[in-house]
Amino acid sequence: MRFLRRIRLAALTAALALTFSIIATLSGCSMLPSDSDTESGDHSVQPVIELTREDTRTSSKNVREIDLGSCGEELLITDAGDYRLSGEMNGCVHICAEDQMVHIFLAGVNIKSVTSPAINIESAGKVIITVEDGKENILADGSKYISDVSDGCIFSMSDLTINGGGSISVSGYYKDAIHTKDYLKILGVKLFARAKDDGLHGNDGVLINGADVSLEAEKNGIRTTKSGKVRKGNIEITDSTLSVIAGEHALNASRSIYVASSRMMLKGVMSNSKAGHDIYIEEGCLTNG
Repeated sequence: MRFLRRIRLAALTAALALTFSIIATLSGCSMLPSDSDTESGDHSVQPVIELTREDTRTSSKNVREIDLGSCGEELLITDAGDYRLSGEMNGCVHICAEDQMVHIFLAGVNIKSVTSPAINIESAGKVIITVEDGKENILADGSKYISDVSDGCIFSMSDLTINGGGSISVSGYYKDAIHTKDYLKILGVKLFARAKDDGLHGNDGVLINGADVSLEAEKNGIRTTKSGKVRKGNIEITDSTLSVIAGEHALNASRSIYVASSRMMLKGVMSNSKAGHDIYIEEGCLTNG
């Protein structure tokens, strides 16, 4: 990847004082004034969040069909496998599969949970959620949870990938819209999320690739929190369209931010970007906010 500038941590305070809506120009991203402590020129940067074959799989030859309307207030998944969900539910999809792989296909669902996440991944080796082509999906939680262990409309204790060619709307009225304790990967989907706290929160890192994402959050648009760990805490955005309106920071990474081949509109009340280390923005990635 080729980047216009690399913002060093020493210059971060000055960088955050400027909004991207001011510094973005029609010809590219002139990111900081000339007297700031930056290193100019192009840089080859290798983001660190890896994609696996399972991350990109969007089809299944052996899928179990489940109508959520027949599941009552909870669908409990305890075994590895592929599950295709459709219909409406006033309750929760609860995954408790220890270290197994679970693949969920959303084929037009409307899930509303009053006292818990709409999708609660309590345990799994990894979970893939595929939003099927041409399908619209709606998920929402309530403003109070029975348990304080989880805090997102989609909540996961393990790595979570959301892929596919459909659309999904996620409303986190309790705290976050989507929160995973490990990595969060958003691939290809059209995603709209609103949140009382953070829109997308991946403790280990957040990757957005080939997706169309719109976020409205009272705190951070996208946030990572893992610090002091090698290769963890990054926000990486490639080949995507991203729109963020946030009450605090649009992008808030505990480590670094990488953006390439993307179009972004960022509006954060406190700042448009905050990082514990470096911020890499490829030329031309920002539009006026």
